[in-house]
Amino acid sequence: MVSPDSATVSANLVSHVHDTLRRSSFFSAFRSGEADIDVVRDVFSQYYLWRNQFHRWFGLCIVKSPAFGTTFDISFVLSELIEHIEEEINGDHHGMAVTFLRELGIPEPQLLTPLPVTSAYSDSFLHRYFDPQRSGEEALAALAGREIVAPERNRLTIEALPKHYGVSEGLEFFGLHEELEVEHFRSLWDALIKSYQADETVLVDAARHEIWEHVTFWDDVYAAVIEARSQAAD
Repeated sequence: MVSPDSATVSANLVSHVHDTLRRSSFFSAFRSGEADIDVVRDVFSQYYLWRNQFHRWFGLCIVKSPAFGTTFDISFVLSELIEHIEEEINGDHHGMAVTFLRELGIPEPQLLTPLPVTSAYSDSFLHRYFDPQRSGEEALAALAGREIVAPERNRLTIEALPKHYGVSEGLEFFGLHEELEVEHFRSLWDALIKSYQADETVLVDAARHEIWEHVTFWDDVYAAVIEARSQAAD
């Protein structure tokens, strides 16, 4: 049975986020200002391209959800997923992300091209959880795990960009999501509690894995960008 204490689960996962970010090659270099500004631009460009497809992950959770008329309160689960997508659209989060990129020095985000690692990460959630052997509650737990990464990642971003890279405008996008993602996590986890019965260990493991996947994505992009720049310089 899933634990009803989403605050306790949240605290444990936040600790895991902290440890994972602390070990990250990109976020360590970014936090200290050691990463070159051009590399930082390239990394955040790839983050933008991944985020443009993030809504598909919510769609998979809808696809994996149970039917109406079962013992599950599917209306609650769907309401939580749809509410997040609606906030994304009505809050013009994409427009805010474009504004941020322009302040970072990327005037035409529409011309950006995803790296193979970015495309692979965009598809990873779909490949992993579309598997009929993986349950809908695992997918929802993993999505919640991805959400809980954002607060600390965004605080780090808001601190590092003005301090080391002279970017102090356009950061509202990260400030907004610093608060929203905590709410998103708890609402998604509460949807699990209210509507599913599953082994809590399986759900927490799915959330922890997605936290690792997200931070690894930034590190993989960072390594790919550095390699590409090194080859271009040869």
